[in-house]
Amino acid sequence: MMKSTGNVVKLSVFTLAVMNVTAVVSLRGLPAEAVYGLSSAFYYLFAAIVFLIPTSLVAAELAAMFQDKQGGVFRWVGEAFGKKWGFLAIWLQWIESTIWYPTVLTFGAVSIAFIGMNDVHDMTLASNKYYTLIIVLIIYWLATFISLKGLGWVGKVAKIGGLIGTIIPAALLIVLGIIYLAMGGPSNLDFHSDFFPDFSKFDNLVLAASIFLFYAGMEMGGIHVKDMDNPSVNYPKAVFIGALITVLIFVLGTFSLGIIIPEKDINLTGSDPKFS
Repeated sequence: MMKSTGNVVKLSVFTLAVMNVTAVVSLRGLPAEAVYGLSSAFYYLFAAIVFLIPTSLVAAELAAMFQDKQGGVFRWVGEAFGKKWGFLAIWLQWIESTIWYPTVLTFGAVSIAFIGMNDVHDMTLASNKYYTLIIVLIIYWLATFISLKGLGWVGKVAKIGGLIGTIIPAALLIVLGIIYLAMGGPSNLDFHSDFFPDFSKFDNLVLAASIFLFYAGMEMGGIHVKDMDNPSVNYPKAVFIGALITVLIFVLGTFSLGIIIPEKDINLTGSDPKFS
């Protein structure tokens, strides 16, 4: 929920945690990891220990340090190295989003095209570049309009969208995987396989490096430091709750796919699912 102090809207810990989750988690990357079986958990946990958790700690510490100043990454870098480097940091964060959002919205537009009952018609619609362009522009401008309405709207849409679009589907995937096993379904994931991957294989090294991209974005919530009550306490809470939910979704969601779907039937879309 969000709190309102007079006319000032404040983000709750849960709302910011959900916003952090949606900034990081992409469910479309799970199939690419499911084929690695039990060792996929190693990649997720290793990246969480050496990247996600340190990033979360740094973001929480900087948020507490500059809790009375707006700016997020710009403020954090600018205070240490000057305004020019601060501007470069926030510009890189902006241009990353500017490139990534049309990419993921294109994926969304194609997915929407397949909600119909006629496969041939859906395929034709999905391959229509004008349809894709229109859907991307509509969603992009709708998001811009919501942002212009203020923090109250942004918080509500982010929380509801994060729950409906990421957290609830992930929870359903995990629950259905448990139900599948409970009903006696055979597991397609070999739980007796090696937890530690063979890093003598180049493919495993590439995968280990790419997993770090799965956790990119946890620091983006820093811009909302002043939008919380008692940010020195509540912002770290939101960051760590978001980080915990993120790891659970990735590990358990990947396991669920690996348990239900045979490896040969999992459709791989690319070696870098989050950004492909």
